[in-house]
Amino acid sequence: MSRGTAHPSGAMRPAGAPGSAAGSSTLWPYWLAWVLFVVYGSLVPLDFTPLPLDQAWQRLLQAPMLKLGVASRADWVANGVLYLPVGFLSTGVLMGARAGAGAGRRGVAALLGLAFGCVLAVAVEFAQTAFPPRTVSRNDMLAEMIGTALGMLGALAGAGRFRLLLAGLGQGGAVLARRLGRFYALMFPAMALFPFDLLLSGDEWQAKLAGPLVGGWLAESSLGLGPVKLLAKLVVETVAVLPLGAAWAAWREPPPGTRRGGPHPSLLQAALVGALLGLLIEVAQLSMASGQSQGVSVLTRAIGFTLGALVWRGRGAMSAEALRARLRQFSTPLLLALLPLLALYNGAWRGPWLAPEQALWRLRDIHFTPFYYHYFTTEMHAVISLTAVSLSYAPLGLLGWAWHVRPGVVASLALLLSALMEGSKLLAEGTRPDPSNLWIAAAAAWLAQHLLQRLFSRPGPAPR
Repeated sequence: MSRGTAHPSGAMRPAGAPGSAAGSSTLWPYWLAWVLFVVYGSLVPLDFTPLPLDQAWQRLLQAPMLKLGVASRADWVANGVLYLPVGFLSTGVLMGARAGAGAGRRGVAALLGLAFGCVLAVAVEFAQTAFPPRTVSRNDMLAEMIGTALGMLGALAGAGRFRLLLAGLGQGGAVLARRLGRFYALMFPAMALFPFDLLLSGDEWQAKLAGPLVGGWLAESSLGLGPVKLLAKLVVETVAVLPLGAAWAAWREPPPGTRRGGPHPSLLQAALVGALLGLLIEVAQLSMASGQSQGVSVLTRAIGFTLGALVWRGRGAMSAEALRARLRQFSTPLLLALLPLLALYNGAWRGPWLAPEQALWRLRDIHFTPFYYHYFTTEMHAVISLTAVSLSYAPLGLLGWAWHVRPGVVASLALLLSALMEGSKLLAEGTRPDPSNLWIAAAAAWLAQHLLQRLFSRPGPAPR
């Protein structure tokens, strides 16, 4: 932990306090990275076709206002969500790193952040006129401007807290765990209900209730996944609420040496709260056109919430090194389970098989542009694919942390394993490799190990 900074009164302000140099964290690198991602993602598949400027401008001016059906509503909302961080980060950067910015500066930063997001939206739509099959519509620009405005409002309310979260990355340990827990609790509803494609008519409700996304125990769409992918989905649902269970147990736990807050929460209470949370999520999913509602998901969230509370209660029984030793002890069984599951989940190593020369011929048709194939699906399926690949290779980061392997080595191993899985798809009919998964796998393994290293790091002595 870094030393405190001198306060004008002469007292020392603890590092990490709002307004302190140590507690502030610059946002502009994150702003720059996100803006570049927005521009790149909006122009994929990068099929540039030169177009005179006057024709491009006329196409922009003549962009239609489309009447969106329920199938297009999710993509429309996703455009707004893409620009929400633009408004948030732009406003946060302009507000400055110091806490306590005056109302005038906050107002100017909000207006300039909103203006930048709107200009970026128009500029990107203008550029898309020269990148077919990208299309231009006023609906997209409206969604992007709304997303920017919501991000701007979010920055006015929470930019300082976001800076503290980033500063916690440098401190690690319990400080980072607490801040990540609050951030995760805030983001979980947004992740669970994305892409917010609400049903708006009686006909849409009727079609949803009679469709494959609703089931008393298992929805028809879940049964169509197959046993491996269905099991993976249920495991992800369980693990996703585990941090919420731990945060709830920490909140309900009475302070040491006091009776305030009553006794420690029981596991039965945790299970009931988790089941209520799962029920609320499934009811909310019922009102989304692309949301899946099924009874088993209430059970998975109750189990995950209870496990989170159980982990929190037993947190003092095992040190970081003891946890590493336990993971090393079970590394072989974990790998023996992970590798076949990866092969089954990716559809690798299944026939009918193609001849090697046919596989090499297919390789010529593979596009290596990052996120190329994500364009040719819906935003929701692209997010699901990105999440699934990341979670598939994140356990390698867990094992790398247990064995004290350098994160770069673990990321390289994840890349090679993903290359093996994707390459096997060349030999099987009905599958198509996606080179983007190699970089996603490497990044997921690296981030998982880096986060564990920060969470279990030992901060230095507190300032006097």
